[in-house]
Amino acid sequence: MGVRGLQTFLESHCGAACYSVNMGKVAEEYHKRTGKDPIIIVDGMSCLRKLYGKLNWICGGQWKGYIDHIRHFIKSLEAHGIKLIFFYDGNTQSRKRDTWVHRRLENLKDITTIFNIIKHNKELEHGKQFFLPTGLAAFTPLTIKEVLGCEVYICLDECDTEVAEFAKRKGAMGILGQDSDYLIYNTAHYYFSINHLNIETLDTMVYDRAALARVLHIGIDQLPLLSCLIGNDVIPQERLQLFHKYVMKDAHSHHHHRSHHNRPPPEILIPKMGGFINSQPPMDQLMHQLPQLAKAVFRDENMASMLNEGINMYKLNLDGPNRFLNLPEEEQAHSFMERAQIRHIKAHLGRHLYTILRGEPYESSTTLEDYSSVLPSGALVYRPLRARVYCILQKSAKGGLQRVAEWCMYSGNAMKAPDMVEPEPLPEGTPSLEELWNGTDELKWSTFLDCIHPDLKKTNIRTMPLHLVFPAAILYYMQYSSPKPILKDWEVNAIIAGFLSSVRDSLTQIRAIVLPRIDARAVHIGALFMKGAVNLYFLHAACGTPFERSKTLPIEYWDGKVFHHYYLRAKGGARIEDLCEHNEDILNKFMELKMMVVSATANPAKRGSPSHDRGILCAAVARSATILLRELEGSGSVPNGLR
Repeated sequence: MGVRGLQTFLESHCGAACYSVNMGKVAEEYHKRTGKDPIIIVDGMSCLRKLYGKLNWICGGQWKGYIDHIRHFIKSLEAHGIKLIFFYDGNTQSRKRDTWVHRRLENLKDITTIFNIIKHNKELEHGKQFFLPTGLAAFTPLTIKEVLGCEVYICLDECDTEVAEFAKRKGAMGILGQDSDYLIYNTAHYYFSINHLNIETLDTMVYDRAALARVLHIGIDQLPLLSCLIGNDVIPQERLQLFHKYVMKDAHSHHHHRSHHNRPPPEILIPKMGGFINSQPPMDQLMHQLPQLAKAVFRDENMASMLNEGINMYKLNLDGPNRFLNLPEEEQAHSFMERAQIRHIKAHLGRHLYTILRGEPYESSTTLEDYSSVLPSGALVYRPLRARVYCILQKSAKGGLQRVAEWCMYSGNAMKAPDMVEPEPLPEGTPSLEELWNGTDELKWSTFLDCIHPDLKKTNIRTMPLHLVFPAAILYYMQYSSPKPILKDWEVNAIIAGFLSSVRDSLTQIRAIVLPRIDARAVHIGALFMKGAVNLYFLHAACGTPFERSKTLPIEYWDGKVFHHYYLRAKGGARIEDLCEHNEDILNKFMELKMMVVSATANPAKRGSPSHDRGILCAAVARSATILLRELEGSGSVPNGLR
């Protein structure tokens, strides 16, 4: 989360340590000077916003366009011989939970503003309003690995220390990201800014730690102390207010330069901190005098431990094995937990499975949901599904798994404490994680479908093309998991039409779509659907991958803008054959998907229970089929297979 105000200071007041470069030219000069191929370690989470670019974000994410952006980015750098290695965050560390919660609640204010704009039929301003589409952070590592073939790692916690350490040990040319902590670590020479990167020209800003130290007249090894005295993840700036006031008491007219948060501006504070550090003994001596320093800074010697933690968090482990450089194959694992860790690091499991095995909480951020609407929150909709996954993990988890703590944003949750969720066994028994990972395809498939709903395996879902299994299963769950269906019948039609549309395969056709307006309910539904994809991937990984991971990716079935296009048409009364663009092959597939989902809504009295009255179910399906066929017959568009 970085050093407070340091980036602002560099960019606005310290040109010697923040200047423009061209990454291509830097790479070529680096290769000439060292003879080594340039490697850049990418802090992937920092890059999501830049790489998403100007694509439509409000409707649920545009995956084809997003992947096209990333592919272009990678090729631009590869043209200069640069290899990229991507790192992504794992779980939030417990000491940062309060900050995480605060940011989620702040995000909620942004979401409320966005939905107010939509409901008043006002236009969202690009650049002023933006929110990451649901699922973008979860699926990007897997997409870059599976679709684009890059080297990708997921860390156990936040990735900044792992990135800094890996870059140093790998001899990387630089790091690409946007976290001022990378200035403090003694890591790769170049720290490139993703926020300032022009992907077309490869021009960006570089932050120079050696130049920063020179400007402040301190040693590079004193930068961790600078971070602590400014305010960082370990030592909040609020704890330093009295110290800052004392150090700045003689600053010329400092009273007139205070920010609206009553914090000293960085262009005054940071040089003052440099002067204070310059008056201290060298770091090897100072580390033995932390109680005295704590007394001077906090007026409390007991704060020495916090100073020690804040300084040492920048210490890199450059000796001994490194879990990323020396990552073994699964077959070489000495225990099942080590095997799970290997899968996690290789980006096969997503963020949450291994962290829950370690006894850590599940977390779900604020998403583009209208928290004031009658539609449910995705975090709650998919909680029963997660509870069944927790039961799979139960026997393998560290210390057993009695209940799982969940930090989830949903309507009415102030997140003062986590929700505690009990694992839910499957009606016919729950296999363990080991049994699934070592088991047959039949066991994996059966468990995957049972966790969604036991009746799902009685449908034809396993005969569908694999790229339609995820979206079909999500739709089934959305209509079957609650006391009543979440979606209206015509909304189901819109979503299915979006899966099947050939428009989704063409960037040119997607770009040509002009949405006459944004519908608030459709935005919420898009977020709900993609939240379902994230939760189903969690289940898919726990079940030992019943089918190829590549078929679970949103690029296979989803484009938010295309969905919104069909949603508005369906809401306006478009018939099924219109949504299927009068294409017989699409109509056949539409009927197959719709009939499967229709079976989910057939018996509302016992929804969610596996013990349905099959006679009632069949009768309801028959009635729904008759309605569908009548609609199609009315337009003369009945597919040949149904005549």
